[in-house]
Amino acid sequence: MKKNIIKISEQELQNIVKESVKKILHENYQMNSVDELMEFMWLRPKMTHLNVDIFVDDGQSYIRHKHELLLFVRNGYDKHVNEFIPFSVSQNPIVLDDVMDFNISYDDIFCVQDFILANLNSLQSLANRNISQFSFIQSIRIPSYALCERKEMLNEMSTLRKEDTNLPVDVWVDEGATFQGHAPRLKFRASQEQRTTREFSSMLLTNPPKIENMPKNSPLRKKDIEKLESFVINNLELLLKLANGEIDFTTEFLPNVKY
Repeated sequence: MKKNIIKISEQELQNIVKESVKKILHENYQMNSVDELMEFMWLRPKMTHLNVDIFVDDGQSYIRHKHELLLFVRNGYDKHVNEFIPFSVSQNPIVLDDVMDFNISYDDIFCVQDFILANLNSLQSLANRNISQFSFIQSIRIPSYALCERKEMLNEMSTLRKEDTNLPVDVWVDEGATFQGHAPRLKFRASQEQRTTREFSSMLLTNPPKIENMPKNSPLRKKDIEKLESFVINNLELLLKLANGEIDFTTEFLPNVKY
């Protein structure tokens, strides 16, 4: 009897492996029940100056469950939300779930990452029971949360806020030929390490758009990038005119931009 042999390409195999890894990560780092939060210490925004509730390991939960040290973030701004985003507590804090849809802003995700980095030693000591909960609270360092407070932004580009555009992040657009020396582009913050617009990722004003300086550890999803690409394609002519200084941002660009 002749056996049927199914042939798949190398790219198809890579996609299968990638999706399998995503599924494993999702299953390993998601709580099966909110009761598991009993193993974590609840830190409210008034303690952390974050905009979201976070939950930190205060008794070796990560050892009992045989995974890396985690911090959970409530996936929403209402205390009744019972879905939580897992972050790694490490020198490179990342979201450990490639499946979940975020119901908090990327700005707040970046700020949680800043909090982890600023308090890494204390978070590890608390988890390992080397310090008490009281000592941990006393030791909490409040990062500057530069993006959240808008203190370190440069002003060479005009900002389209996500609240007005329904895009996943704020975008900065060229106006008045400020792109000289570069191709016309818009900019957006793709990771917590990017502190000013000079460091942000760029999307070139082309069809199809091309992304430059995209960090590997960005929490932005593929669908978020696709929304940005659609915005560029749908407004390409308008964006190029703005970048070349042919139209005014307030009176001619904003009234005609398509979201």
